[in-house]
Amino acid sequence: MGCAASVYQVGKKKKKKGIIPEVSIFVPSMRVPAQCDLQRTLKGLIPKDLADKLTFIRNQILLIAQDTDVSAIDELQKALQEYLSLLVGLTRKEFGLQELNGFKWKNLEDGQEETSVANSWFELLSVLHMMAMLTLVEANMKLIPKDMAMTERAVSGDCMRDTVDLLLKASGYLDFCVQDVLVHLPPDIKNKLPKDLHQGILEATSNQALAQGTEIQLGLALESQNATLSVKRRLACEAVSYYAQTLCCLSGDTNFHGTAKKHMLFIKWKYLEAKVFLPTKIVDF
Repeated sequence: MGCAASVYQVGKKKKKKGIIPEVSIFVPSMRVPAQCDLQRTLKGLIPKDLADKLTFIRNQILLIAQDTDVSAIDELQKALQEYLSLLVGLTRKEFGLQELNGFKWKNLEDGQEETSVANSWFELLSVLHMMAMLTLVEANMKLIPKDMAMTERAVSGDCMRDTVDLLLKASGYLDFCVQDVLVHLPPDIKNKLPKDLHQGILEATSNQALAQGTEIQLGLALESQNATLSVKRRLACEAVSYYAQTLCCLSGDTNFHGTAKKHMLFIKWKYLEAKVFLPTKIVDF
Protein backbone atom coordinates (compact mmCIF):
# COMPACT_ATOMS: atom_id res chain seq x y z
CA MET A 1 0.00 0.00 0.00
CA GLY A 2 0.97 3.62 -0.27
CA CYS A 3 1.64 3.79 -3.99
CA ALA A 4 -0.75 4.65 -6.78
CA ALA A 5 -1.20 1.12 -7.99
CA SER A 6 -1.92 -0.22 -4.53
CA VAL A 7 -4.86 2.12 -3.97
CA TYR A 8 -6.59 1.29 -7.24
CA GLN A 9 -8.59 -1.31 -5.36
CA VAL A 10 -9.84 1.23 -2.84
CA GLY A 11 -11.86 -1.09 -0.66
CA LYS A 12 -11.64 -4.85 -0.93
CA LYS A 13 -8.20 -6.27 -1.57
CA LYS A 14 -7.76 -8.85 -4.31
CA LYS A 15 -4.33 -10.39 -4.60
CA LYS A 16 -2.91 -11.02 -8.05
CA LYS A 17 0.10 -13.28 -8.34
CA GLY A 18 3.07 -12.35 -10.47
CA ILE A 19 2.23 -8.65 -10.89
CA ILE A 20 4.45 -5.90 -9.50
CA PRO A 21 2.60 -2.58 -9.87
CA GLU A 22 4.50 0.23 -11.56
CA VAL A 23 4.55 3.68 -10.00
CA SER A 24 5.38 7.01 -11.64
CA ILE A 25 3.34 9.29 -9.37
CA PHE A 26 3.54 8.41 -5.68
CA VAL A 27 0.16 8.45 -3.94
CA PRO A 28 0.21 8.68 -0.12
CA SER A 29 -2.41 6.97 2.04
CA MET A 30 -5.95 6.79 0.77
CA ARG A 31 -8.69 7.77 3.21
CA VAL A 32 -12.30 6.69 2.64
CA PRO A 33 -15.57 7.38 4.49
CA ALA A 34 -16.63 5.02 7.27
CA GLN A 35 -20.20 4.14 8.16
CA CYS A 36 -21.92 6.69 10.41
CA ASP A 37 -25.49 7.72 11.21
CA LEU A 38 -25.36 11.09 9.51
CA GLN A 39 -29.12 11.28 9.15
CA ARG A 40 -29.62 11.17 12.93
CA THR A 41 -26.86 13.74 13.42
CA LEU A 42 -28.54 16.19 11.06
CA LYS A 43 -32.12 15.52 12.19
CA GLY A 44 -33.90 18.75 13.08
CA LEU A 45 -30.90 20.90 12.15
CA ILE A 46 -31.44 21.14 8.39
CA PRO A 47 -34.41 20.34 6.09
CA LYS A 48 -35.13 16.61 5.91
CA ASP A 49 -34.70 16.42 2.13
CA LEU A 50 -31.23 17.98 2.40
CA ALA A 51 -30.25 15.62 5.21
CA ASP A 52 -31.49 12.67 3.16
CA LYS A 53 -29.51 13.80 0.12
CA LEU A 54 -26.29 14.30 2.11
CA THR A 55 -26.69 10.88 3.70
CA PHE A 56 -27.46 9.20 0.39
CA ILE A 57 -24.46 10.67 -1.43
CA ARG A 58 -22.07 9.91 1.44
CA ASN A 59 -23.27 6.31 1.57
CA GLN A 60 -22.90 6.11 -2.20
CA ILE A 61 -19.27 7.25 -1.92
CA LEU A 62 -18.67 4.69 0.82
CA LEU A 63 -20.11 1.84 -1.25
CA ILE A 64 -18.29 2.76 -4.46
CA ALA A 65 -14.99 3.06 -2.59
CA GLN A 66 -15.43 -0.32 -0.92
CA ASP A 67 -16.72 -2.42 -3.80
CA THR A 68 -15.08 -1.13 -6.97
CA ASP A 69 -11.66 -0.64 -8.50
CA VAL A 70 -9.90 1.96 -10.60
CA SER A 71 -12.60 1.95 -13.28
CA ALA A 72 -14.91 3.78 -10.86
CA ILE A 73 -12.65 6.77 -10.18
CA ASP A 74 -14.74 9.03 -12.41
CA GLU A 75 -17.90 7.92 -10.61
CA LEU A 76 -16.26 8.52 -7.24
CA GLN A 77 -15.05 11.98 -8.22
CA LYS A 78 -18.51 12.93 -9.49
CA ALA A 79 -20.14 11.81 -6.22
CA LEU A 80 -17.48 13.63 -4.16
CA GLN A 81 -18.04 16.84 -6.13
CA GLU A 82 -21.80 16.64 -5.56
CA TYR A 83 -21.31 15.91 -1.85
CA LEU A 84 -18.80 18.75 -1.55
CA SER A 85 -21.21 21.31 -2.98
CA LEU A 86 -23.75 20.44 -0.27
CA LEU A 87 -21.21 20.00 2.52
CA VAL A 88 -19.86 23.54 2.20
CA GLY A 89 -23.16 24.86 3.58
CA LEU A 90 -22.66 22.94 6.84
CA THR A 91 -19.42 24.84 7.49
CA ARG A 92 -21.02 28.29 7.40
CA LYS A 93 -20.79 29.85 10.83
CA GLU A 94 -24.21 31.50 10.72
CA PHE A 95 -25.89 28.10 10.50
CA GLY A 96 -24.21 26.86 13.69
CA LEU A 97 -23.53 23.42 12.23
CA GLN A 98 -19.74 23.37 12.46
CA GLU A 99 -19.46 21.10 15.50
CA LEU A 100 -21.51 18.18 14.25
CA ASN A 101 -20.87 14.66 15.53
CA GLY A 102 -20.71 11.55 13.41
CA PHE A 103 -18.15 12.23 10.68
CA LYS A 104 -16.07 9.06 10.46
CA TRP A 105 -13.25 8.19 8.07
CA LYS A 106 -10.72 5.38 7.85
CA ASN A 107 -7.24 5.08 6.44
CA LEU A 108 -6.71 1.97 4.35
CA GLU A 109 -3.09 1.81 5.52
CA ASP A 110 -3.63 1.29 9.25
CA GLY A 111 -5.87 -1.74 9.54
CA GLN A 112 -9.16 0.06 8.93
CA GLU A 113 -8.91 2.07 12.16
CA GLU A 114 -11.60 4.76 12.13
CA THR A 115 -11.20 8.45 12.93
CA SER A 116 -14.22 10.39 14.16
CA VAL A 117 -14.13 14.17 14.55
CA ALA A 118 -17.05 16.35 15.61
CA ASN A 119 -16.51 19.13 13.12
CA SER A 120 -17.88 19.70 9.62
CA TRP A 121 -14.58 21.29 8.56
CA PHE A 122 -12.94 17.90 9.19
CA GLU A 123 -15.44 16.32 6.82
CA LEU A 124 -14.66 18.95 4.20
CA LEU A 125 -10.92 18.38 4.70
CA SER A 126 -11.33 14.62 4.31
CA VAL A 127 -13.41 14.95 1.14
CA LEU A 128 -10.88 17.28 -0.50
CA HIS A 129 -8.02 14.98 0.54
CA MET A 130 -9.75 11.99 -1.04
CA MET A 131 -10.37 13.96 -4.24
CA ALA A 132 -6.68 14.90 -4.36
CA MET A 133 -5.50 11.31 -3.85
CA LEU A 134 -7.85 10.00 -6.55
CA THR A 135 -6.56 12.68 -8.91
CA LEU A 136 -2.98 11.53 -8.23
CA VAL A 137 -4.07 7.97 -9.02
CA GLU A 138 -5.50 9.22 -12.33
CA ALA A 139 -2.24 11.02 -13.07
CA ASN A 140 -0.25 7.86 -12.45
CA MET A 141 -2.54 5.88 -14.76
CA LYS A 142 -1.77 8.28 -17.61
CA LEU A 143 1.93 7.42 -17.40
CA ILE A 144 1.63 3.63 -17.02
CA PRO A 145 0.93 1.48 -20.11
CA LYS A 146 -2.17 -0.67 -19.83
CA ASP A 147 -0.22 -3.65 -21.12
CA MET A 148 2.59 -4.12 -18.61
CA ALA A 149 4.32 -6.56 -21.01
CA MET A 150 4.89 -3.84 -23.60
CA THR A 151 8.52 -3.18 -24.47
CA GLU A 152 7.75 0.29 -25.81
CA ARG A 153 7.57 2.64 -22.80
CA ALA A 154 6.93 5.90 -24.67
CA VAL A 155 4.08 8.03 -23.35
CA SER A 156 2.26 10.28 -25.80
CA GLY A 157 2.53 14.03 -25.52
CA ASP A 158 -1.22 14.29 -24.95
CA CYS A 159 -1.04 11.87 -22.00
CA MET A 160 1.84 13.85 -20.52
CA ARG A 161 -0.06 17.11 -20.84
CA ASP A 162 -3.16 15.52 -19.30
CA THR A 163 -0.98 14.28 -16.44
CA VAL A 164 0.34 17.79 -15.81
CA ASP A 165 -3.24 19.11 -15.63
CA LEU A 166 -4.18 16.38 -13.13
CA LEU A 167 -1.12 17.07 -10.98
CA LEU A 168 -1.93 20.78 -10.90
CA LYS A 169 -5.50 19.95 -9.90
CA ALA A 170 -4.35 17.64 -7.08
CA SER A 171 -1.93 20.28 -5.84
CA GLY A 172 -4.72 22.86 -5.89
CA TYR A 173 -6.99 20.65 -3.78
CA LEU A 174 -4.25 20.17 -1.19
CA ASP A 175 -3.24 23.83 -1.15
CA PHE A 176 -6.88 24.75 -0.55
CA CYS A 177 -6.92 22.31 2.38
CA VAL A 178 -3.96 24.10 3.95
CA GLN A 179 -4.92 27.69 3.18
CA ASP A 180 -8.71 27.61 3.53
CA VAL A 181 -9.78 24.58 5.57
CA LEU A 182 -7.19 23.78 8.24
CA VAL A 183 -7.31 27.38 9.48
CA HIS A 184 -10.93 26.84 10.58
CA LEU A 185 -10.12 23.86 12.80
CA PRO A 186 -9.39 24.65 16.46
CA PRO A 187 -5.94 23.67 17.80
CA ASP A 188 -7.26 20.76 19.89
CA ILE A 189 -8.77 19.13 16.79
CA LYS A 190 -5.70 19.85 14.65
CA ASN A 191 -3.55 18.03 17.21
CA LYS A 192 -5.78 14.95 16.95
CA LEU A 193 -5.88 14.79 13.16
CA PRO A 194 -4.46 11.67 11.47
CA LYS A 195 -0.88 12.13 10.30
CA ASP A 196 -1.81 12.25 6.61
CA LEU A 197 -4.01 15.31 7.27
CA HIS A 198 -1.29 17.28 9.06
CA GLN A 199 -0.29 20.54 7.43
CA GLY A 200 3.26 19.40 6.68
CA ILE A 201 2.12 16.24 4.89
CA LEU A 202 -0.52 18.13 2.88
CA GLU A 203 2.05 20.75 1.86
CA ALA A 204 4.58 18.06 0.98
CA THR A 205 2.15 16.20 -1.27
CA SER A 206 1.06 19.45 -2.92
CA ASN A 207 4.69 20.38 -3.66
CA GLN A 208 5.40 16.84 -4.87
CA ALA A 209 2.59 17.15 -7.42
CA LEU A 210 4.01 20.47 -8.60
CA ALA A 211 7.51 18.98 -8.81
CA GLN A 212 6.45 15.99 -10.86
CA GLY A 213 4.25 18.16 -13.07
CA THR A 214 7.16 20.55 -13.71
CA GLU A 215 9.47 17.62 -14.45
CA ILE A 216 7.01 16.36 -17.07
CA GLN A 217 6.77 19.86 -18.56
CA LEU A 218 10.56 19.87 -18.83
CA GLY A 219 10.41 16.57 -20.69
CA LEU A 220 7.95 18.08 -23.16
CA ALA A 221 10.14 21.18 -23.54
CA LEU A 222 13.19 19.05 -24.31
CA GLU A 223 11.26 17.44 -27.16
CA SER A 224 10.04 20.77 -28.51
CA GLN A 225 11.99 22.82 -31.04
CA ASN A 226 10.18 25.97 -29.90
CA ALA A 227 11.24 25.82 -26.24
CA THR A 228 14.21 28.07 -25.53
CA LEU A 229 17.19 27.10 -23.40
CA SER A 230 16.15 29.61 -20.72
CA VAL A 231 12.71 27.99 -20.46
CA LYS A 232 14.27 24.55 -20.06
CA ARG A 233 16.65 25.83 -17.38
CA ARG A 234 13.80 27.53 -15.53
CA LEU A 235 11.72 24.34 -15.52
CA ALA A 236 14.69 22.30 -14.28
CA CYS A 237 15.36 24.76 -11.45
CA GLU A 238 11.67 24.84 -10.49
CA ALA A 239 11.45 21.04 -10.38
CA VAL A 240 14.49 20.81 -8.09
CA SER A 241 13.10 23.61 -5.91
CA TYR A 242 9.70 21.91 -5.54
CA TYR A 243 11.34 18.61 -4.60
CA ALA A 244 13.48 20.45 -2.03
CA GLN A 245 10.37 22.08 -0.54
CA THR A 246 8.66 18.68 -0.40
CA LEU A 247 11.63 17.17 1.42
CA CYS A 248 11.66 20.11 3.84
CA CYS A 249 7.96 19.64 4.67
CA LEU A 250 8.43 15.92 5.30
CA SER A 251 11.56 16.46 7.38
CA GLY A 252 9.53 18.35 9.97
CA ASP A 253 8.30 15.03 11.37
CA THR A 254 10.75 12.31 12.38
CA ASN A 255 8.09 9.70 13.20
CA PHE A 256 8.07 7.84 9.90
CA HIS A 257 6.69 4.38 9.34
CA GLY A 258 4.66 2.55 6.71
CA THR A 259 3.49 4.79 3.88
CA ALA A 260 5.10 7.90 5.39
CA LYS A 261 8.50 6.20 5.28
CA LYS A 262 7.97 5.15 1.65
CA HIS A 263 6.90 8.70 0.81
CA MET A 264 10.08 10.13 2.35
CA LEU A 265 12.29 7.64 0.50
CA PHE A 266 10.51 8.37 -2.79
CA ILE A 267 11.00 12.13 -2.41
CA LYS A 268 14.66 11.77 -1.40
CA TRP A 269 15.25 9.70 -4.53
CA LYS A 270 13.36 12.13 -6.80
CA TYR A 271 15.15 15.15 -5.29
CA LEU A 272 18.63 13.65 -5.76
CA GLU A 273 17.72 12.44 -9.25
CA ALA A 274 16.42 15.88 -10.24
CA LYS A 275 19.39 17.70 -8.72
CA VAL A 276 21.93 15.52 -10.54
CA PHE A 277 20.31 14.59 -13.84
CA LEU A 278 17.96 17.42 -14.87
CA PRO A 279 20.75 19.97 -15.51
CA THR A 280 22.65 17.25 -17.41
CA LYS A 281 19.67 16.59 -19.66
CA ILE A 282 19.57 20.24 -20.69
CA VAL A 283 23.31 20.36 -21.44
CA ASP A 284 23.23 17.09 -23.37
CA PHE A 285 20.23 18.18 -25.37
